[in-house]
Amino acid sequence: MVLMENDVIFAYMNENDENHGVAKTIFRKLKEGELKLDISGITLLEMELIFKSQRMEDKLLEVMSALLSLPNVSFTPLTPEIVITSVGLRQEFGLSFFDSHYAATALYLDGKILSFDGAYDRVPGLVRIDPRSAGPG
Repeated sequence: MVLMENDVIFAYMNENDENHGVAKTIFRKLKEGELKLDISGITLLEMELIFKSQRMEDKLLEVMSALLSLPNVSFTPLTPEIVITSVGLRQEFGLSFFDSHYAATALYLDGKILSFDGAYDRVPGLVRIDPRSAGPG
């Protein structure tokens, strides 16, 4: 299953994001059953940290409820193996903390990640699907 990176979720939530229209299409396809995607447990942590730092925890509850109600979405929990892999990815490829966790999770699944971020292109064995140019599938 293809892992959806948080940048797609944030683009969907922000109408001013340059990729909002593309993300909106992804979420429409999820709702209509045309796509099946995975979300990493680290996504939930990143969102919680961002919303808490912006004092928007009430909005976080709304967003979490919406994510949980999406059909064709599964959640992959954080495991010790994913953490170990993410540390190696940070050290070897200079990925950020969260990017390294998304890459490690995608490698744990099937090696595919849906993301606007070109940083994933540096990781061997990881295939980035750019939502602007190709739909996951």
